Amino acid sequence: MAPLTGSLPLAEASEAREGREGHEGHEGREAEEGEVLLGSWSSPMSETGRMERRTIALLVSRLEIRDGDGACLKRIDRHQTAEATIRETGGGAWLELTRQDGGVVRLAMCPLAGLGSLAELRDMIERWVSASPNSWAEPPLALAEKRTFGERSSGLEGAGEKLTWRRRVKALYGLLSYAAPHRKAIALSVAALLVGVGLETLPPYLMKLMIDEGVMRASMSRFGGIVALLAAVYALQAGFRVWRSSISITIGNRMMSHIRKDMFDKLMKLPVRYYEQRATAPFIGRIQNDTAWVQGFLSEGISQLAAAVVFTAAVFAILFAIDWRLALGVLVLLPVCALVVFWLWPKIRSLSNRTWNTQYWLQKYIGEALQGIRVIKAFHREEEEKRRFERYNEESVRRAIDQQRLLQWLQPGINLAVSGGVAAVWLIGGRFVIEGTASLGTLVAFTTYLAMLLGQLQWNMNLAGQANASIAAADRIFDLLGGEDELPVEGVPTPLPKDGSDIAFEGVSFGYEKGREILHDIRLTVRPGEKLGITGPTGAGKSTLLQLLGRFYDPDAGSIRIGGVDLRSAEPAGLRRHVGIVFQESFLFDGTIADNIAYGVEDATPERIMEAARLARASAFIERLPYGYDTRVGERGVRLSGGEKQRISIARTLLLNPAVLLLDEATSSVDQETERDIQAAIDYLCEGRTTIAIAHRLSTIRGADRIAVLDKGRLVELGTHEELAARGGLYRQLLEAGGM
Repeated sequence: MAPLTGSLPLAEASEAREGREGHEGHEGREAEEGEVLLGSWSSPMSETGRMERRTIALLVSRLEIRDGDGACLKRIDRHQTAEATIRETGGGAWLELTRQDGGVVRLAMCPLAGLGSLAELRDMIERWVSASPNSWAEPPLALAEKRTFGERSSGLEGAGEKLTWRRRVKALYGLLSYAAPHRKAIALSVAALLVGVGLETLPPYLMKLMIDEGVMRASMSRFGGIVALLAAVYALQAGFRVWRSSISITIGNRMMSHIRKDMFDKLMKLPVRYYEQRATAPFIGRIQNDTAWVQGFLSEGISQLAAAVVFTAAVFAILFAIDWRLALGVLVLLPVCALVVFWLWPKIRSLSNRTWNTQYWLQKYIGEALQGIRVIKAFHREEEEKRRFERYNEESVRRAIDQQRLLQWLQPGINLAVSGGVAAVWLIGGRFVIEGTASLGTLVAFTTYLAMLLGQLQWNMNLAGQANASIAAADRIFDLLGGEDELPVEGVPTPLPKDGSDIAFEGVSFGYEKGREILHDIRLTVRPGEKLGITGPTGAGKSTLLQLLGRFYDPDAGSIRIGGVDLRSAEPAGLRRHVGIVFQESFLFDGTIADNIAYGVEDATPERIMEAARLARASAFIERLPYGYDTRVGERGVRLSGGEKQRISIARTLLLNPAVLLLDEATSSVDQETERDIQAAIDYLCEGRTTIAIAHRLSTIRGADRIAVLDKGRLVELGTHEELAARGGLYRQLLEAGGM
């Protein structure tokens, strides 16, 4: 029996297939030993993060970790297993297995792209642990649902768990909370709805009167009067339909605007860690596409569903009033139709979810490719990227075709049922007319009502599909809105002191991943007005230290204080004004140069903007541009050089006028001449401010008051340039390696 293999992104699918083929021999050996292979999962990355193939094999009594050749590297008995847990990191995640004795074993590791399949492996193991021994006699696929690329799973991108009825109700309740401010308009829409439904039920009855009272009695006056009344009803129907639609469209768009605003507000409040663990391009789809689905549901869907329910109930009542015998016959057929719908609906919903997920991955890939277009062109990988796009696109098309084919069979089937039902009523009702137990007008009215009812039931299925997609979109929206905000303030927010104050790192330890520290027990005090240089080998934790001081993260242990105030209790807005950061990679928005310099100061005057540019040594190149300060820099500042962008970034920080300045490799990516200009601007920027500067080029920090040397997350040396150079420690080694 073929093993169940967890899904991987398309780029890794071929490797996964190769891995499965390589394990066929082992599957046979396990069968000889009386063990059944219940499921397996393959990845080109080992549990330690190396590019070494690993396969997790689930057998009846044990779990095995195997290498690329199929050899068993580690074996864990089922009775020793407690649970499986995913540990998320900034660059991916790993799966840990907790044993009954409390020990932890790392099973697998994957990048962000394969996180969905890692979640499937976790779920597979959870089912394996909790399954009863009797269930092992069943086919292996009974223990683990087979999935392929693109299905929704509990991945890092927020795909979430299975959309249960509880979550559907919660999403619907959340949408209704947005409807509360529009109560009066909704009440008008409901009133128009009820009147409109009443008008829609009148025409068939008027047709009955037209035949029985006008045609059959040869009364032209009655016939003409009923026709005029029928025309008036049709006109009123159109008027109320337009009125109700205009109200619903206004409500839906207003609510959509409110939801989009709340979503963007939430994106601004989410912590940095949230974005490090997720691709950003799909958020555009959430704000645009998901809200569009919801808007359609709010504008027309809810009112149409309500109208459908009221109309169906009204028509059923009229059918029984016209001829209860024919109505009973129709009622007998409805359970059969309902069974067919309930049988098909899960398939439609599953295909809809799969289609959404393939579109999600396609959108994610397009965003990544466009962001990396320079790298693609630099390495001449256009054709390879086209092939990758084709794989994603083909998967998306295949899912869409599967969904539409099912709907294609469903639609003719419903039409056939409608036609058959009407024909049956004509056959039976015609007999009643011939026998004289019913009038011709009654038969015409009944068949018209029946066609309306069956057509409405057909339309209800379309509405239900739209409602399902809209509620799934609403669930994704509220999944985002329900995320944790940026780091909370502990207690009452405390303002930071305005004058010069010291910065104290008190036993600070931190790791991006739990159990894997980047910084270890950092104890350091920076005096007011002091310039502290920080250096060390790559990966020593230098940038992480500045990230903590900017409070993009909180320490796992210890605290950071400015003027005695713990950053956890500092007022967030005051902290951002107090601490200015010049990043290694300067990010500019697609606006003018003046807009980018004044980004952090709302009331900046043109004079202050130009003065900041002059002090940042940026005014000379700005004034040479055709439009000067009104020159648009392009997306991410693509129309400017690296040095020009960096000087604008320095001018932006100068205009903010912070008390504490953080410099993260501010001159690492420019040439020497540009570095001298930028360094001169930085020297002016540092005057009178407490400054912490990271540098690999030791020449940029040798004039600092003190230099801190980090190695493997620990503070190993601290002193002036002369003191550290004389000690012969790590700093001296870095000096000699740099040729200084």
